[in-house]
Amino acid sequence: MQPATGRALVLVLTLSVLAGEGGSQDAPGTPAEQYRVLRKEYDRVPGGGTLRTDAERLKFVGGVYKHHSAVAQKFLALAEKYPADPVALDALTQAVWQVNTVPWPVELVGDDPARARAFELIRRDHIRSDKLGPLCQRVSYGFAREYEDFLRAAAADSPHQSVRAAATVSLAHFLNNRLQRTDLCREQPELAAEFAGLYGKEYLAGLLRRDRDAAAKEVETLYARAEGVYAGEKLPGGEAVADRAKAALYEVRNLSVGKVAPDIAGEDQDGRRFKLSDYRGKVVLLDFWSHV
Repeated sequence: MQPATGRALVLVLTLSVLAGEGGSQDAPGTPAEQYRVLRKEYDRVPGGGTLRTDAERLKFVGGVYKHHSAVAQKFLALAEKYPADPVALDALTQAVWQVNTVPWPVELVGDDPARARAFELIRRDHIRSDKLGPLCQRVSYGFAREYEDFLRAAAADSPHQSVRAAATVSLAHFLNNRLQRTDLCREQPELAAEFAGLYGKEYLAGLLRRDRDAAAKEVETLYARAEGVYAGEKLPGGEAVADRAKAALYEVRNLSVGKVAPDIAGEDQDGRRFKLSDYRGKVVLLDFWSHV
């Protein structure tokens, strides 16, 4: 093993100061340098190696989430210390970048203490930034109350057409995903308990009391708005907003739970022609697959 270098010792001291573990109150280096140090710490996930059992894998997953949540609080502290520095938004974005989409139980992954304050600061100080598009897309896969508040604010208040477009599509995606998950929570009490543990009992209870038809209608309205108003915009990954919204709108209107399945025609395994409508009134399992 190589002896620790002076640079490595500086790195350790920097992390200790940022974590509030003692030493000087002022971390060495510029805000950007401190951010880079934290990014290295964030990416340096503990554990790993060969995971042979499900228990080992779950322990690793939980460790990753808890590690990222701990470093997220340091990103938040950095942003609060330098609110006027350009690195503040980068730090806040990284503080909320981890999105629990499974969701893993709170007992496994721990709380996310930085999320609420970080989004409060993003909405207060950075909602007019032109850098919010990727974050809009990222949080659209989550469930937390703060994601909805942020996406609504970005869709309404951003001066940048591209950000409003991304926020509108992402809000529709978020609300549609949340609607499907609340449906599952009604059917599966154990899943409802996990969501309540992660995001709050009152929040989940309020969602379960909402008018489902009204929620579904808002999703459709948002996708239609994105397809019409922001047709010329592109999402951060380069996909046309109109293409994403059009495909999602078709799915919402035609492929959602409770909708009549579109009629399809083809050949069965014996070469006989058939139409899906031939089986109307019967229970049918559709299995789509590809050998490619």
